Amino acid sequence: MRAPNSLFARTALTLAAALLLFILFTGIVTFRYILLPVGQQAADDLAALIVLSAQTWVELPPPIRPEFVAELEQEHRLRLRDTPPPGSLQPLAYHSPYMRFLEKALDRRLGQPTHLHQVPEEEQWYWAPVPAGDRILYLGFSHDRVGARPPRALLWIFAGAGTFILITTLLVVRRINRPLTRLGQGVQRLGQSGLLEPLEESGPTELALLARKFNELGSEVQRLLENRTTLLGGISHDLRTPLARLGIALELLEEHSDPELLAQMRRDLEEMNDIVTRTLELAGALQADDGAMERRPLQHLVETVAEEYRRQGEALVVELPSSCSMEVPALPMRRILGNLLDNALHYGNGKEVVLRLECGKAKARVCVIDRGPGIPEAELERVFQPFHRLEPSRSTATGGSGLGLAIVRQLAAIQGWEVKLENRHEGGLAACVQVKSLQGQGHPHPQPAQRG
Repeated sequence: MRAPNSLFARTALTLAAALLLFILFTGIVTFRYILLPVGQQAADDLAALIVLSAQTWVELPPPIRPEFVAELEQEHRLRLRDTPPPGSLQPLAYHSPYMRFLEKALDRRLGQPTHLHQVPEEEQWYWAPVPAGDRILYLGFSHDRVGARPPRALLWIFAGAGTFILITTLLVVRRINRPLTRLGQGVQRLGQSGLLEPLEESGPTELALLARKFNELGSEVQRLLENRTTLLGGISHDLRTPLARLGIALELLEEHSDPELLAQMRRDLEEMNDIVTRTLELAGALQADDGAMERRPLQHLVETVAEEYRRQGEALVVELPSSCSMEVPALPMRRILGNLLDNALHYGNGKEVVLRLECGKAKARVCVIDRGPGIPEAELERVFQPFHRLEPSRSTATGGSGLGLAIVRQLAAIQGWEVKLENRHEGGLAACVQVKSLQGQGHPHPQPAQRG
């Protein structure tokens, strides 16, 4: 069985185990040095009363004996009979600790072994045969007459202590864990979207200080993100003008220069322009506002994007469910699908690319599958870094800005989606976006896939 991994569970188990050990030790000591002596003393007192009652009855004149028996039952809840009680006397099937103490106390006082009996017709009454003079008297006492009950007392101690430990542990651990949970959620939100929701700076001094430091750190991170976005946008914007001038210059030099050199310069210019476009796109992704985006049915978006690429003559196969009503923000999903399809078509060795949509009850998955060389396992995460490109299978010679997958990862993280790249056994790469169903969206319905 796997040990719990959350702070709440670990702290609760540790605290509960420590308190249980303490209660167990306390219970054993209480039972050994308090309850047991009290039970033995109570049993000895009852044995003394039984023996004294039998001896007194023998010494009394016969006319007074009935009054003594009545008084004994009324005052001390003891029944005294000079004949066996109605029914068949049977030895006790179970000897509780108190009954054992009582038999031993009777043995000591009577100087001979004495056993307690019970009549099946009266299970709540116990009878002790006591020799008195030349006869045997039978003295009975009810189950309620038993004064001390050490096992039951110990059981109640453990039950009460267990309940106390459970409630106390949950309250204490929850009090400690709640601010840390809020801190963890705040860190997660900051890491996914770069948006800071200040934490409440309250509670114990240490946790309040931790929340304050997190708020300060979050503010710094937010300023850095804003500066990064401004830097990316500024650099990209400033590069537009010299690139435009270079394009005009190339047009003017076309009639008087080497055609191959001009073609190479034009390719370089197009690549630089693509880098600027992608950088602006990344800057836009960092500032995306999900609340202001239009939502569209996911299946319709996939069909629309696929149709656009088909009109361009791309070899694209689409696999869709018969029905999927989930709605998603349209702009980020179109950008994500466009970037993934561009990569797959560029590196797919000219073979057809599959665009597949799968729907579940609470989430959907969109996969772009190519039949290219794939990506080395060690590089599957690094390709999401901006400007990172592979060697040699996807080298700079093949073009590309190295920003496409970085934009995909950033857009997906802002929406709370997950992007994964997986090499296929039969060759090629599967790039999949896991889309979670949010409140207010339609619920997807799983249906068998059909190829389009």
